[in-house]
Amino acid sequence: MSMGRRIGQFCLFLVLLILSGCKGMLGSQGMPPDPLFANRKPAESKANAGPPVDTPYSEPTPPLMSGEW
Repeated sequence: MSMGRRIGQFCLFLVLLILSGCKGMLGSQGMPPDPLFANRKPAESKANAGPPVDTPYSEPTPPLMSGEW
């Protein structure tokens, strides 16, 4: 192989290497569409406006002490 051909192959390799890392040329152009929601419209709803509701709460009871172990 001649020296010019080796340099040409090396330059071609470098160009391909640079282009493979370039997202604008060969990479993805963004997120692909989600196949689960491609045919569906997003659900829109309003929050229920009402008085706040207390959550049920009770104090924990201590364990029963028995004299038998």
